[in-house]
Amino acid sequence: MLELTSSIWLTFLYTGGVLLIMFLMSKLLSGSQEPPSLNIRDNKNGHRWSLNKFVIDFPLHCNACETFLFTATGQCCIVCGAAACANNKCIRTVDRRTSCKSVSRSRSVEEAEAKLSAERRHRWVLGNLPLDSICYVCEDPAGDGPGLKDYQCIWCQRKVHTECKPESQDTESCDLGRFKRRVVPPESVVVRTGRTIRKKVISSLVLPPKPADFAPLIVVGNQKSGNSDCANILAAFRRQLNPSQVIDLAEGRMEEVMEWCQLAAPAQCTILVCGGDGTVGWLLNTATKLMPTLSSHAQPPVVAIFPLGTGNDLSRTLGYGSGLDSSENISEFVSKLERGRVVKLDRWKVEVAPKRHLRIRLPKSTLFMNNYLSIGVDALVTYNFHKARESPFYLFSSRIINKLIYFSYGTKDVLERQCQNLNQKINLYLDGQKIDLPNIESVVVLNIPYWGAGCTPWTLGNGSKAFPNVQDYADKKLEVFCIYSSFHIAQMQVGLSEPHRVGQAETVRIELEGSVPLQIDGEPWEQHPAVITITHSSQVNMLKLEK
Repeated sequence: MLELTSSIWLTFLYTGGVLLIMFLMSKLLSGSQEPPSLNIRDNKNGHRWSLNKFVIDFPLHCNACETFLFTATGQCCIVCGAAACANNKCIRTVDRRTSCKSVSRSRSVEEAEAKLSAERRHRWVLGNLPLDSICYVCEDPAGDGPGLKDYQCIWCQRKVHTECKPESQDTESCDLGRFKRRVVPPESVVVRTGRTIRKKVISSLVLPPKPADFAPLIVVGNQKSGNSDCANILAAFRRQLNPSQVIDLAEGRMEEVMEWCQLAAPAQCTILVCGGDGTVGWLLNTATKLMPTLSSHAQPPVVAIFPLGTGNDLSRTLGYGSGLDSSENISEFVSKLERGRVVKLDRWKVEVAPKRHLRIRLPKSTLFMNNYLSIGVDALVTYNFHKARESPFYLFSSRIINKLIYFSYGTKDVLERQCQNLNQKINLYLDGQKIDLPNIESVVVLNIPYWGAGCTPWTLGNGSKAFPNVQDYADKKLEVFCIYSSFHIAQMQVGLSEPHRVGQAETVRIELEGSVPLQIDGEPWEQHPAVITITHSSQVNMLKLEK
């Protein structure tokens, strides 16, 4: 009897396992045939509340009782901003009276086409206007005085006095404002129900009547970058755009950006990366991986930067400056993007082939480089900082704190000199020609003019005159220079010294004879003996700001 029971259980488990495998395989195969879909949060069930000091930087009043909101008691919606503000006790009342900014107004393609052909109405909200608000009718200041005064449209951002807004203006069409070509109209978005009640999926996107003028701005933010004020910046962009156009990497995936490129095809998306150079590299790597899998109508995106990192060397190269924060005026920043021009940026393939260890050959790895690759002392400082940032004692993220940590590790290496005699551990080849190196502590392979948080090593002093070709990030050539010590880096930062320039090349090969610290675009690790080959991979579209 016991044997019979055991055989029955084994048969049951075997059958269940087979059915589970068949179910997972069917899901996998069916999922590969489905068109790209984008998960979004459904805001119709209520606002997304946060303390007002993290969302708005001007005086606010409760939308229910009209009392002044203090920092400790007031909250605002991170989607519609000042359109929904409340005391803690009035949150349910505001949720009931005022709906959140909608992501979609269509449930089918036919419904979307019908709504796009009709006129769009303003979505007027009373009170809590910014301090510099101007009535678009009489062009006088609006929103002055205590309580809820005057109106603003949460889509086109226009403001109007109560007395300048007759009832007939409720039927006036809304054109989505100054940046209408960057905004995805809610009528264009077709959604279906996701796996949870609060989750929706964008199944398709119906282009506006004039698709040639449509170039949606997709914002992706990394809250781990810089001053940790990325959440405030993303909230500001949600107020300017359709909330579904803003992707927080703390909640979503980088792959969702490429899904937007598929949905908006054949329109070309502009991707604004709110983060450091590492986040930009993350996006470009994702685009390189997923672009071949998209339809033939999908265009490669144009990448812009809202610099929040510590070094921000790529953003300096493209005219975005050394760094921005939540005090930046978002409307003025988007205006700068409108005046920018598209340029090409070289991307380089880095193949790392480890040497045999204990008669075992490890597999090759392929990486990509946008800014620079370095081996030696500066990579060691970056590696130590990276370990400090991953420590549980790293509680506060700030550019100033990060630079102080960099400085402390750089000063520490001045005394220890862990990377001395690096020239005895590496062999350097430029376009197949071996280079004789002096006594150095670092080798840097440079693609852009800036390095080390604002230093321009290739143009320092007069040594660059020995190389006739001007440095360019789209000439399919790399610049290679060496550094003598950590103290030499400090001298270069203040312009008191210049690097040991090696030359320019289309292909760089580095043979490592020992374990050394290595970094690519600020991502460091300790590299064991290997052969590193750097060759040109492709060019990507970047948006450069005009001065």
